[in-house]
Amino acid sequence: MGNVVGIDLGTTNSVAAFKFAEVEVVTADDNTPPERKLTRSVVGATSLGLGGDDCGQQVVGQEAYNQLKHDPENAIVSIKRLMGRGFSDPVVQEHHSRYLYKVTKSTQGTDNSISVWLGGKEYQPEDISAAIIKKVVENAQNFQIQRGQKSTITQAVITIPAYFNDKQRHATQTAATRAGLALPELLPEPTAAAISYGFKPDADDVKTILVFDFGGGTFDSSIITTSGNQFIESGKAGDLWLGGDDLDNRIIDFVKEQVAIEEGLENIDRAIAKMPYYQRVRFEGDLKLAVEQAKIQLSSAPVAHILPSTPLLDEFGATVYVDVELRREEFEQMISPLLDRAIAICQDAIKYSEYPEEMVDVFLLVGGSSQIPLVQRKMRETFGAHKVVVHPRPLYAVAEGAAIVAAGLTEKVETVSRDYCIELVDEPRYKLIERGAILPVKQLRTFRTEANGQRLIHFKFFSPDRVKEVLDLVAHDELIGEMWLPLDRYYPQGTEVLVTLELDEKMGYLQATATLKNDPSIRVSCLFSRGGLDEKICKQVEEIIQNLNQAGNLTDKGVAEANRLASEVIVAANQILGLDGKVQPEQLKLAEEKLRKLQAFASEDYDLAEFFASEFEFINSRCDFLLPHAQKTRLQNSAQQLRDAIATDNLVAMQKLSANAKTETDNLPEQVRTILFCKDAIARVQITDPNQARVMAGKLEEILAYLEQDNSYESEKLLRELLPTLRPYLAQELPTVNISTGLTR
Repeated sequence: MGNVVGIDLGTTNSVAAFKFAEVEVVTADDNTPPERKLTRSVVGATSLGLGGDDCGQQVVGQEAYNQLKHDPENAIVSIKRLMGRGFSDPVVQEHHSRYLYKVTKSTQGTDNSISVWLGGKEYQPEDISAAIIKKVVENAQNFQIQRGQKSTITQAVITIPAYFNDKQRHATQTAATRAGLALPELLPEPTAAAISYGFKPDADDVKTILVFDFGGGTFDSSIITTSGNQFIESGKAGDLWLGGDDLDNRIIDFVKEQVAIEEGLENIDRAIAKMPYYQRVRFEGDLKLAVEQAKIQLSSAPVAHILPSTPLLDEFGATVYVDVELRREEFEQMISPLLDRAIAICQDAIKYSEYPEEMVDVFLLVGGSSQIPLVQRKMRETFGAHKVVVHPRPLYAVAEGAAIVAAGLTEKVETVSRDYCIELVDEPRYKLIERGAILPVKQLRTFRTEANGQRLIHFKFFSPDRVKEVLDLVAHDELIGEMWLPLDRYYPQGTEVLVTLELDEKMGYLQATATLKNDPSIRVSCLFSRGGLDEKICKQVEEIIQNLNQAGNLTDKGVAEANRLASEVIVAANQILGLDGKVQPEQLKLAEEKLRKLQAFASEDYDLAEFFASEFEFINSRCDFLLPHAQKTRLQNSAQQLRDAIATDNLVAMQKLSANAKTETDNLPEQVRTILFCKDAIARVQITDPNQARVMAGKLEEILAYLEQDNSYESEKLLRELLPTLRPYLAQELPTVNISTGLTR
């Protein structure tokens, strides 16, 4: 199986391994000393200019890590935390300011997208992870060549946090394929660690293991039952923002507090922000490296000194050399709440698995942060010293397990890591797939349209973060994806819609399909957009619909037209991405054209242009005998120009022509203005009392007939009868008609 490698794609370090006669972890000369088994999960760009505007060669691993000392803005670390995230994600907003490199939403996407910048160029997190995977595979290829293996690596088993949601799994797969690998199998990191520890093909004893996986950026806990080569998950929980990075951040905050006290600085962050750019980024990069080293030292020493080589400049520009002493007791005190949180997550995993704590045979500690003495001490105090075991190779355990799986030597039963929900009008959190369900899963549900005449259905799928709800008492629903189903015509309320959700976390996808129950040809199916151009256009459609509904002045006719135009946009947007996931330029152009028509329709300028065009057309067809020839010609020309502007979605022309039309309306003869008033008032009556509106419309036709006969007596008599009957209706508030896109149970 030399063409398949096991990869632990970590936040801080990545590791590769093979299962030959024994499991062997890949070494490489340019990996981190002394063992040369860890590839730093860092990607840098050597800069040709001080500001980093000119991108030189891209580097990965230890060389990129070394760049943190002199060019941290061009050294991307902890990219795993941004995989599958959107820039608007509250957790990203909370943490991204700590990154020394630039993080933004994509220039070509929605707030659900995210980009990082390296050497002045924009990249997706998947691009950065792909560079790391490519480097790891390159090292693995060289490693097996040195051992006489000639096969080319084309596949991988890549480990991911057990608590990753669908978007993060999909992002990992995308990174692997961009690195040139076939679609990889995704293996939960705790399961991989349990396999490394418990893989004994010839044994038949059964053990239940709780894996405590405390890595550089994430924390996972899983309950796994092992027997020989069989591994069965039964419960898991995690926190994707709890890891070594967060311990480092606690130390950084401590250092800043100490320096501020010693130097009498009122606001140290403001002082750092005022430093010259190049000196500031070097100071922050040096501080990060010094803090990381101090954390490692404190695992074996009682005290560590944090001495970044680049000095700080205080608020007056004076040089301040930072030298902060950190005792192990202080370090343990500051990180203790984070470790308590990790233990609470373990207890939640036990509770959810329905295993009594006493039935857990081993509490297995893996990951770099599990080597901290306080971590081990707290675990032993909580679960019993005789049950807590530190994996003999805590940094390599996950890669070893992946290698065993890559060799096809295990049988696994994996479970769903989170609940998967759909948003309904009458139940905002309707559960489609339950956490703990055995994979793969296929669920079929029937829902119903919420309103008469509905022509669009908007599906929103999300995954609640149960750990945050349990530990932080905060509801946090992570959006997984959205899709739209445009209907071919207007359907009655309660039309049945079948929604199918298929989940195979092993291969990392969530497939959603929706069809009309009585007409399966009306369907939409997708793996969900990830913040790209198709999603951007659909988001604009959603905003337009929301704005139209909030304005509250849509008629049935307006709703019908808005539905028609929006449906055309969605049909085109759903075809922007080809089967290969790439943008199809012609479909993008068509979707943008359709969107412009919808935007024009939704604008006030459109409404005004439509109003004046209709008014002038009515005058020309029914009241032209009351106008001088010159004015009649002007109205005809104006109506035609307005229609041309509407047809071409020319908002600028609509604005100008409507202004001219307003002037023309003010100059209409009094009789014509009165007729228009009656006509528009009757249109309002039509909405609330159609029968009365028909009577009134008949009387208006009589008035027009008498006017055309020049019978002013009869026309004025009928007008005096009509006007009082109209006025009560003018004071009534018209019912609003909304564009409906939702589903109910």
